[in-house]
Amino acid sequence: MRQNCGPLEFISPGEHSLKKQTRKVARRASTSRAACPWLSLSRNGANLHIEDFLTFRLTRLSNALRNNMTKPYLEEFELSLPEWRLLALVARFSPLRFSELTRRSSMDKGQVSRTLRVMTKRGLTKSKAITQRGSRAAEALAAPVSVSITAKGRALYRSLLPVAQRHQSQMLQNLNESERLALYNVLGKLFAIVGDADAGEVDV
Repeated sequence: MRQNCGPLEFISPGEHSLKKQTRKVARRASTSRAACPWLSLSRNGANLHIEDFLTFRLTRLSNALRNNMTKPYLEEFELSLPEWRLLALVARFSPLRFSELTRRSSMDKGQVSRTLRVMTKRGLTKSKAITQRGSRAAEALAAPVSVSITAKGRALYRSLLPVAQRHQSQMLQNLNESERLALYNVLGKLFAIVGDADAGEVDV
C-alpha cells in the first residue's frame, strides 16, 4: 500500500517512518567537542572504551542500516541481502567470473555458490563453465564459471535500483554538503590505510 504524497512522489509507509526517524535522530546527533573521546587520543588509546572503538561504531551503524533501511525494502521484492548484492553486481558487470563475483561481493565462496543456486532456480541468473575447445572431461569439470543475468533478473534489478537509490539519498540528506564531503573523504582515507573491503561484508 502506497500513500500519495504529491503529484509526482509516492512514499510507502515504511519510507515515511524512516524519514521521520532519521530527521528526529539527526536533530540530536551532533556531539560536542567535550563529549568526543576521539579528540584527546593517547598513542595507546587508553581513554577509549569498547563503545568508542571505530570498529564498534561502524559495525553498529552498518547493522542498523541493514536492519532498519535495507531489509524492509528488499522484503517488498522478496530478496535477501546476499541475493541483492549478487544481483546488483551481476547486473552491472555481467558476464562475470565466479571468482571475480566472490571477490567483488566480499562474500565467501560457499555463500556465493548457495545464493547463486537460489537465484538460478528463480530465473534471475545463469551460469556456465568456460571451457576451451578440445578440453578433456576432467578439465571441463574444473573450468572457471561465468555468471550472467537473465532478462527476468535485469527487470527486477531495474525495478529495485531506484528504490535503493532513493533510500540511500534520503539517509545522506540528513548530512549537509560539507558533512557529506568530509564523510566521503574520511571513509576513503580509512580504506587507503587498512585496505579494501574484500575481507568483510558490504551492504547496498
